Amino acid sequence: MVGVVTVTTVLATVLLAAAGTRVAVLRSQGAADAAAVAGAAAAVGLVRGEPCAAADRAAGGNGARVSSCQVADAVVRVRVQVRAGPFTVEAAALAGPPTADA
Repeated sequence: MVGVVTVTTVLATVLLAAAGTRVAVLRSQGAADAAAVAGAAAAVGLVRGEPCAAADRAAGGNGARVSSCQVADAVVRVRVQVRAGPFTVEAAALAGPPTADA
């Protein structure tokens, strides 16, 4: 009986940890998307400030921090990190105006 309870507890713990990590992955991707869009909006003048500063504000508002930000013309590429317990989850996003061939 003790073995069944132990196995059930371990399995439940692993499943909860996996679910928590999945939520962090989704949160990090949403934060990366928001940060890239905010940076691109600043790059084309829709939002005040520097593109990477706007991206950092958007990421921070979503519980993430920008680990890298690159601006080329009006295209902004960001990478953000979100803490998920003992883990750090990263996501990247790219935003900017459409290209001429799009």
